[in-house]
Amino acid sequence: MTRPLGTRNAQFEDRRQALLLKAGARLAVQNEDAPSFRELALACGVSVATLRHYFVNRETLIKELFTLHLDTGRRHLQNAQRPPAARESIESSLRDVLERIARGWTSGFLGSLHRIGLSEGLRHSTTALDYLVDVLEPTLQALEKRLQASIEQGLIIECDTRHAALALVSPLLLALLHQHDLGGTRCRPLSVTNLITEQVNMFSRAYRKDVAGG
Repeated sequence: MTRPLGTRNAQFEDRRQALLLKAGARLAVQNEDAPSFRELALACGVSVATLRHYFVNRETLIKELFTLHLDTGRRHLQNAQRPPAARESIESSLRDVLERIARGWTSGFLGSLHRIGLSEGLRHSTTALDYLVDVLEPTLQALEKRLQASIEQGLIIECDTRHAALALVSPLLLALLHQHDLGGTRCRPLSVTNLITEQVNMFSRAYRKDVAGG
């Protein structure tokens, strides 16, 4: 029995995802030159025509890679945006979020997504927007929701949660890039764990409601 015209076979999405993961692993490798579409096809073990059949072009492939990891990372984003638990301190709540980001960067694919997004986005404006929408902004917006919940619980003062989220997470992202992607461990190693503790404490002193006399 033939498939109706225009439908995909049952293995199409599995094949597509497998190609995305192989292409993503190649894109994450830091070389002097970004891999071409042909080099990505070679890394995937397929022809250029086959890779084009699944993704049309290089920019679409990278967009789909971001989307894939956004979908698989929903659980982590839900955890990042959850309200602090009953009797949980603001320090404990925020430290948990930052430590999860650090673990995802070093043990998962999060660091590679940011590395790909920055290197590709600085060259292509369309990819830059895809990176913002599918990688960076979901993390920031999840943090904003947690901070808004913390305001409603009386843990921190009224504030612009977008500004506060950027102030909280930016030092960590810069430190992770510095240490793990730019090779900072070779010239000025630092303890990311200690940085998280200091950043959370500084944030708490600035925003915690009882300290501010709110």
